[in-house]
Amino acid sequence: MKKFLFILIAFVLLTGCATFQEPEFRGSEGVKMEKMDGQEISLSAGIKVYNPNWYALKIKPSTVEVYLEDQLMGTVKLNKKVKMKAKQESSLSLSLLATLEDGAMFTALRYAKKDQVKVRIKGKVKGGIFFLSKKVEVDETKTISGKDLNLGK
Repeated sequence: MKKFLFILIAFVLLTGCATFQEPEFRGSEGVKMEKMDGQEISLSAGIKVYNPNWYALKIKPSTVEVYLEDQLMGTVKLNKKVKMKAKQESSLSLSLLATLEDGAMFTALRYAKKDQVKVRIKGKVKGGIFFLSKKVEVDETKTISGKDLNLGK
């Protein structure tokens, strides 16, 4: 009986999750450099995200590659799990660890003087709903102001 109940609950959750809507990025609350140790930079970032789904979403520690103008800058790892509340806007505080490629700081300084810079984030992000989790392929490109590359604001 317990096995049947588990299968029924899993079926209901999976069919309910089939109507998944992608969360909407609503803005940045800034990025702050916490510590720099060689090629590693500890960052804290604040973002606002709206979750249109009827269930809370969790983003679990994941690593993605970051590119500036199609040049690999390094990887960024989310250190701690974050939760987006259901049907509302959430202000999330992200703890990140960036591992830079050789010459990445000089490249970022060069692009910081441009009006617009293309930033690409690529990798797999692990997310979860209730007790279920899944890795989702992410390949997003955004154009930002070069001034936003200045972490020492």
